[in-house]
Amino acid sequence: MTDKPTFPAVVVTEGEPSPELFAAMDKATNKWTKRAARGECEWICSDCCMGFPGGMPDACAYGHQSCTDIIQRDKKDAAA
Repeated sequence: MTDKPTFPAVVVTEGEPSPELFAAMDKATNKWTKRAARGECEWICSDCCMGFPGGMPDACAYGHQSCTDIIQRDKKDAAA
């Protein structure tokens, strides 16, 4: 693995990732989530693993209110 991984990517480490790697993964995940919330890229639900090619939906595909609340929070953050 290189010192500067390209994200999104699968990261394999022994033990815990370094604080720098963890920060880079967190930043990349947040950036991707915001893009998906705006409909700029595909999104995969981390709970049900369902893919949404058009970006984050407005509500949980299975009707779970807690998931819908998270989706709405992320969409609000992305619009700010």
